[in-house]
Amino acid sequence: EKEATGIHTKGPAGRPKAYVAFDTQCRDCWHAHKVLEAFTDRIEIIYCPISFMNIHSEPQATTILISKDPEAALAEHFKHYTDVDFPGIRYPAVETLPVDVRDKVWTNTKLHRRAGCRAVPYGVFKNSKGEYVPFDERLTAEELEKLFELK
Repeated sequence: EKEATGIHTKGPAGRPKAYVAFDTQCRDCWHAHKVLEAFTDRIEIIYCPISFMNIHSEPQATTILISKDPEAALAEHFKHYTDVDFPGIRYPAVETLPVDVRDKVWTNTKLHRRAGCRAVPYGVFKNSKGEYVPFDERLTAEELEKLFELK
């Protein structure tokens, strides 16, 4: 929670938080984002990009993080995820991306690995007891609603 860098969803203040490690090149992450969008008015979702799938992951993540509106950039990325020629947003030459932000993506990646994760997306929700409850893309909206203590 303290070391990760993420994209916070806009919404009412004081919402419970869920953290999601995702890769910009991951189809399951794209699907999870679509499902999680329905909860952003009640749950603050912090998307923590990692570099896991291929060489495009880190520069795309960095491009999203340096955007003036990272949440809008993430939505734009996933809007173009199914483009035939290239999944997601295009990014500038890697050497032009700020190293300090690229390092943040790698810190997220290290945190993901240290937690023993072997796949993306991987999320944790901080429940009302202060416990971190794990979840992934396989949960339905109904199951997430229960996990997020909304039911």
